[in-house]
Amino acid sequence: MTSGPFDERLRKVEEEGLFRRIRPIDSAQGPTTMLDGAEVVLFSSNDYLGLCSHPKVTHAAVECVKRYGWGAGAARLLAGSMTPHMELERRMAQFLDKEAALLFNTGYAVNTGVLAAMMGRGDLIFADKLSHASIIDGARQCGAKLARFAHNDSESLEALLAKAPAGGRRLVVTEGVFSMDGDIPPLKWIAAIARRHGAMLMVDDAHGFGLFGPEGRGTIHMAGIADEVDIHVVTLGKAMGGFGGVVAASRRIVDGLVNFSRPFIYSTAIPPAAPAAALAALDIIRGREGEELRRKLFKNAEMAVSLLRGRGLKVDSKTQIVPVVVGGSEEASALSSKFLKGGIYAPAIRPPTVPRGTARLRLSITSGHTEENIKKLGALLG
Repeated sequence: MTSGPFDERLRKVEEEGLFRRIRPIDSAQGPTTMLDGAEVVLFSSNDYLGLCSHPKVTHAAVECVKRYGWGAGAARLLAGSMTPHMELERRMAQFLDKEAALLFNTGYAVNTGVLAAMMGRGDLIFADKLSHASIIDGARQCGAKLARFAHNDSESLEALLAKAPAGGRRLVVTEGVFSMDGDIPPLKWIAAIARRHGAMLMVDDAHGFGLFGPEGRGTIHMAGIADEVDIHVVTLGKAMGGFGGVVAASRRIVDGLVNFSRPFIYSTAIPPAAPAAALAALDIIRGREGEELRRKLFKNAEMAVSLLRGRGLKVDSKTQIVPVVVGGSEEASALSSKFLKGGIYAPAIRPPTVPRGTARLRLSITSGHTEENIKKLGALLG
């Protein structure tokens, strides 16, 4: 039974048209899926390279379950660190050109766990205004002072750093690809500013890893600043097609997280099949097949942007995330419903996920989408 304030909050989101409901998918992830008994084209999945159901990835997971069982059975510092966990950490550190890497249960847990462990009262965190909720939550939990610079605005960041009080540690946090806008920040400028003001730099590259840079190493490698990024966060749940989050950093930082990061210390380890599948996905991403999948993905994204612009929409994206900003929540929901009736599943993204007045359809393009799938978008827009 709900209590007063909680129930009142629920009534408020219902009245504002912001009530959220879960809709079950009844098939594997792919360019098309089953929803409410009907096949629809899926434009809301982060399975950018189609690895969720890739035969090599699923085979690795199945074989791991046969050998190690399903669950890890314990936290990592007890009996939950199995060979697949350790091997993935070794391979990811090597791939990302860092001394060490650490596997968390989710990307959300990485961001909250890193910030809460490394920063505290008297410290300063400078985060992009549109940073993911996990970054903001981690900053709030640790007790450090949080300053938010204008989105992708290096001058705003520099101004905040310049007037910040002396003392304490400084950490600049941004993303590689912003999940709701699909844009890439000026990483070279941000790295230079952080260095000039004696701040550490953390980049959450959840939506860039596997897609950008040499062999899909991510946006910081594409920008040529890997050596200037102190904390590189990636996810296994987007282009990798799996589950989990990884932080790559110096050995000293990783050792500190093992000792002080509460989400890592006090969580049962992720099932070993997840890192086993991630190892198979990593082989694909860094190989010839990964190159071909990325080529298809960005060809599809360019086609979608061109088509939407041809329908008179103001769309500006150079990544696989193509936002169609509508404005009001009701308008976004109405457009989403229209799409669903026409066989396209693209849920409306509304506040508080995005700022008020910027409700949208966040079209997520994948390598598996066909030209016919993408043209269907245009047909429904009239």
